[in-house]
Amino acid sequence: MYIFQVHHYIKPESIEAYKAATLENARKTILEPGVIRFDMFQDALNPAHFSLLEVYQDTAARDAHLETEHFKMWKDVYLATQERKGNGDEFNALFPDENLWAK
Repeated sequence: MYIFQVHHYIKPESIEAYKAATLENARKTILEPGVIRFDMFQDALNPAHFSLLEVYQDTAARDAHLETEHFKMWKDVYLATQERKGNGDEFNALFPDENLWAK
């Protein structure tokens, strides 16, 4: 299993464009083979801060996602709307057990 969480910091005037593009990407991503979850969060105190939590069966599923047309379109919007570079981290699932993750 491959888990990735990223934080994005968006220009205030670009929040709605980023949200629309990210929601479109998320809706298409969860339909891809090997994608278990794709969650999008907006900071309650700082609406320009977003976090995405992506869970894939393996790195091959993640790599396939990075080659999709909808990801490439989303990336263009993200790069145009970011206020500053975000950060991302890879995780291992401790709970629930990998067998309990459902698609």
